[in-house]
Amino acid sequence: MVNNSVINLAWCTDANYLEYVATSVVSVLLNNPKLNLAFYVFVYDVSDADIAKLKMTSENIHVLKIDKVDVEKYDDNLAISHLNRSTYMRLAVPRLLAGKVEKFIYLDADTLCFDDISAIHDIDISEVICAASHDSIDIQNDKHSRRLGLKQGHYFNAGFLYINIANWLSHDVENKSNDILFARGKTLPYYDQDVLNIVMDEQVKFIDNRWNYLFTWFNDEQKESFFYQANTTPRIMHFTGGRKPWYLEHTGLAQQLYVFYKHFTPWRNAPLRSYAPRMRPTDYRVYARQNAKKGQYLTSLKWYLKYLTSKLK
Repeated sequence: MVNNSVINLAWCTDANYLEYVATSVVSVLLNNPKLNLAFYVFVYDVSDADIAKLKMTSENIHVLKIDKVDVEKYDDNLAISHLNRSTYMRLAVPRLLAGKVEKFIYLDADTLCFDDISAIHDIDISEVICAASHDSIDIQNDKHSRRLGLKQGHYFNAGFLYINIANWLSHDVENKSNDILFARGKTLPYYDQDVLNIVMDEQVKFIDNRWNYLFTWFNDEQKESFFYQANTTPRIMHFTGGRKPWYLEHTGLAQQLYVFYKHFTPWRNAPLRSYAPRMRPTDYRVYARQNAKKGQYLTSLKWYLKYLTSKLK
């Protein structure tokens, strides 16, 4: 019998993102010590040693290996610049969890929990496929909904999905999504997120953005203060884009919070990785502006010179 008092959460990852998933799991645990939680982590290309390491994060982690066939059908033409093919694994998760749970929260690896999530029990998804939050802070001007011609008039970010498994399966979301991806995925800027919005049009309950607050919605000042004010601290923060808090160059409050939660994982002693191999001209310009605002002018000049050099190549 399914225990409906449990809050089930799921992540998908390969070996490259295990540390980040473990950190996300810990952030949920530390902010919800009294809740009955179950964590399902779907993995591929992960060694048994790394799986054992991940399980050390919490006794409530269940690791499920996903068949390579379910992942490798998404070829390099459908790769996302700052992610990898594991993002498509979320399409299969409801099918793989069927019979184990009735509903669950799916989270991307680049999320951190900062608050109690027990209110998820108050969100009724019996008549929809899932609940999700908007992809824009300006919900009255939803350009992505217009771009895709969505009847519901709103476009969601797929980094947080509260999914009703029975309704997902009855609407055949996985197969319908794959049909669109393989037919015209390269024409859709946000790949499976666009596809999920198309397939689940009018079958989504939009909920408060605190469930999936995008870090990029904050201005520079807010990025350094949000955690200290109850009215600006989200339940779940989503660090979208390439500049993740786990990169060495991404200094500031977000990185400090990431390192704090990481300390309680088996990766506590792993050094932060450098973002340098992935940097683009846009990144150089952003780092130049951020350091200038902090009065770190020499560092700002270094980044701006990198930006100018990259533009001249």
